[in-house]
Amino acid sequence: MADQTYQTYDLKEQRAAALKAVTDVFDGDSDLAEAWLDQPIKALDDEKPADYLNSVERIRTLRGVIRRLEHGFP
Repeated sequence: MADQTYQTYDLKEQRAAALKAVTDVFDGDSDLAEAWLDQPIKALDDEKPADYLNSVERIRTLRGVIRRLEHGFP
């Protein structure tokens, strides 16, 4: 039971960090960040970034895409 609680907390923490990172990429504009999250993108095989917020593993993939955006790569 404790492991499941830890995983849930970790997922929530990772999700929050990913949402903050994408908002930061758009200079704090949460509307732009939300629009980006809701658009299918090629880097995620035409899936929406928001669909990657449901597991720690998929959030790691999404964070990689966000890091590329931070460095100017689409």
